[in-house]
Parts: sequence; structure tokens; C-alpha cells
Amino acid sequence: MTDLIFYLGLSLLFTHELDAIKRHEWRIFPGLSNLKEATSYRVFVILHIPLFFLFLLNLCHPHESIRYWFQMCVDGFLIIHLGLHHIFKSNIKNEFTETFSKFIIRLMALTGLIHIILLLIHKNA
Repeated sequence: MTDLIFYLGLSLLFTHELDAIKRHEWRIFPGLSNLKEATSYRVFVILHIPLFFLFLLNLCHPHESIRYWFQMCVDGFLIIHLGLHHIFKSNIKNEFTETFSKFIIRLMALTGLIHIILLLIHKNA
């Protein structure tokens, strides 16, 4: 059950990244927002290659402690990510205004929180 919650959160994150392309998320990132549109888009997409590679590499890491801390970090990011979207909600370039996008972002944070709690319960059991 614990792994399923984590995989759900990770799936939501990947889904959010697909939505982020539609919503031009690079326009609200410091640094990327100053580049030309086509360049910002390409950099945004290319940066996801090493990011997804690291996710997949650590997801299957042979050492349990590395997988544990990787999952804790992802869970923490899922929660912090909600806060980041809250901070940037008033940015005029923010296109994450639809209920669908907000639902994915909130559900990501919820699964991250639930998974952290489950990990801590199992570790202390």
C-alpha cells in the first residue's frame, strides 16, 4: 500500500509536468522567463531529461536506504510544490488557474503527505 501511494504521487507529478507544458510553466521561472519563448520551452523540456533519469535511477536503486531517502525527498517536494504554486498564483504569467490543474497539484501534495506518514509509521514499527 505504501508503495502504491508513492507511485500515485510520482504519476501525478509526471502528469503535472505534462500539464506544465500546456500551461507554459517556464514563463514563471526566474531565468527561463527572461529568454525567448522557444528557447525557454526547449530548456524547460531538456532539463526534465536528467530529472526523470534521476527519478528512475533512484526509484530502482539497489540500496533500501537510498530509495527511502529518495522517496522522502520526493514527498517533501510534492508538499513544497503546492506552496510554490501558491506563491506564484498572482504572477500574471501563471496559467495554472483551472480546477483540473489545481486538483492535480493539491492531490500531489496530499499523496506526498500521506506517504511520508506511512513511511514514518513503517520505520518506527
